Amino acid sequence: MAVRVLKPGLATTVQDLGRPGYYHIGIPLSGGMDRHALVAANLLVGNDAGAAVLEAVFMGPELEFTEDATVAVTGAELPPKLDGDPRETWTSFKVKRGQILSFDFLKRGARGYIAVAGGIDVPVVLGSRSTYALGALGGFKGRKLEAGDELPVGHASVPVKDGRTVANELRGQPAGMPTELRAMPGLYWHRITEAAGNGFFSDTWKVAPEADRIGYRF
Repeated sequence: MAVRVLKPGLATTVQDLGRPGYYHIGIPLSGGMDRHALVAANLLVGNDAGAAVLEAVFMGPELEFTEDATVAVTGAELPPKLDGDPRETWTSFKVKRGQILSFDFLKRGARGYIAVAGGIDVPVVLGSRSTYALGALGGFKGRKLEAGDELPVGHASVPVKDGRTVANELRGQPAGMPTELRAMPGLYWHRITEAAGNGFFSDTWKVAPEADRIGYRF
């Protein structure tokens, strides 16, 4: 079975829970940025919690299924449509061979997670299927998806009925504005002055447009 990419969306990549243990050689964790949503999507379709899914940023892809499948979309409120008919987020639903999954405009949040029963079956690289685009590592050919890509899907070992859902109170909700983040001094903290370090934690920051999976400019 495969999922055919008709439209890739803005920045859709294959992600799982990441590849820890390689930061000392310059390879970051990668993986889904909303781990709660990624795990929830997998459990809704009967996958292992860490199976590979698609992470879509701001704009969803358009996907065609070559075989029947079970799908769930979690994370950002990125309303899915099956052959143009609306489907619920945070709820599993069936997709038939030849049907097209697309998405309406983003309503809330930033990153949506699309799980397919069986998981996205790209090669495992250093213990993970996650995409590290800067290093052209993992995922589908080490990059974000493009039109015409065909993503292999693994065998769904656990049959799941459609309509399995996550209760509203258990769904992760985007933080309000402003929000408070936790941070730790990094490898080069010694290069800044004490005053600059204190200011980093006490100031109010705004995320600039130069923000992606590699980093955020504040």
